Amino acid sequence: MKITKEYLRGLINEEVKTQQDVEKLTTRLGAVSGLEDLLNKVNSRMEFEDFLREVIKLGSKNVKAQDILVATDRVYKELRKELK
Repeated sequence: MKITKEYLRGLINEEVKTQQDVEKLTTRLGAVSGLEDLLNKVNSRMEFEDFLREVIKLGSKNVKAQDILVATDRVYKELRKELK
């Protein structure tokens, strides 16, 4: 496969669109009524794991299983760095 300017532009445009979608989703999540209250009720590791499991299930309808694993692994690694 030859990497051309058009191919690279397409990749960049796709990434920009993805970033914009993520920003929109983050903004919407911040505005969801009651979400913060629900998160404040989570007070144990088990409850937090259950919460994460449900959130991943809800968000996984349009995402491949392998992509979910890669994404959760990246988030885990970033969190580990922040906690050090």
